[in-house]
Amino acid sequence: MTTTVFKSESQPDWGMGLVVEDGADHWVLYFEHGGRKKFIKSKTKGLVPVTLEPKALASLETKSHSRAARAGKNPKPKKVGLPKKAVARFESLSQQILFFEKLFPGGFEGEKFTKEERGVAGVVSKSGNKTDALTIAREELSAAKFASATPAELFESATKLLKGTNIVFPIEGSIPFIAMDEKARTTAVAGLKQLLHGEGDYALRVERFTSSVALKDKKGTAKIVSWPFATVFGALFNPTTFSCVKPTPYASQAATLGLVVEKSQPVTARGYTQFHEIVTLTQTKLIEAGQKPRDLLDVASFIWRTHAEKPTEAV
Repeated sequence: MTTTVFKSESQPDWGMGLVVEDGADHWVLYFEHGGRKKFIKSKTKGLVPVTLEPKALASLETKSHSRAARAGKNPKPKKVGLPKKAVARFESLSQQILFFEKLFPGGFEGEKFTKEERGVAGVVSKSGNKTDALTIAREELSAAKFASATPAELFESATKLLKGTNIVFPIEGSIPFIAMDEKARTTAVAGLKQLLHGEGDYALRVERFTSSVALKDKKGTAKIVSWPFATVFGALFNPTTFSCVKPTPYASQAATLGLVVEKSQPVTARGYTQFHEIVTLTQTKLIEAGQKPRDLLDVASFIWRTHAEKPTEAV
């Protein structure tokens, strides 16, 4: 790229600006005092090209590239493999179970948990009905259905499943999912088939599934696939084996169990394996304590609700 330097007539205190990216419709400049700035070529006024002596140009290049390198770093970088430890809400699982039993008398089999969290077949609930959603997943996303239904029909089934519970907030789930065009929908359905019925390690299939879903926000900007979205389909299709992930309460749950997991990590196979370990270990300890979760979906509800409610509300 030809070295180009500008100065801004409207912002002279920025100093000289070196062009470090010359796109088809934009420039990115690093100013010696103003830092990184992006300009749309068709809308930019007041940038005046200047010529610098070789020594001054070399100095500006060194300063600009150094600043660019610093700008690309987190001011407090996290060391790989050493995530910041989440704060445990409960000192022990026993304390958490006591709180759970105050929230839901009778535990997992009690009337309140069944009504509010699990759902009764055919009964509409404001929080969604996981019992009905499990039926939808089992019947409408089966291997036989994928073999016989059209991509459009399967997309409708997937949408119906997303809307069936409140596990995934609409703004990160059903709303951008429905907004996808036909081509993107077909690709997403193919990805969903591999997620639910593909071969190989499931954690890797979760990671690959995120690449098949092209979600966008209302402005048309690409939207990151969240952990709940990436894992809800598998959790509802096979709740005894696959888990749905909500990173923040799971990180706190990990701390209660003496584990460490990074809640802000993107959806990856490694991350899923870590979060899945938290859920399965919690399930084991709940059963050892005499609790009777039906599956990992119940365990997920145990984690979510005990972290979402205030202790005073359960007393």
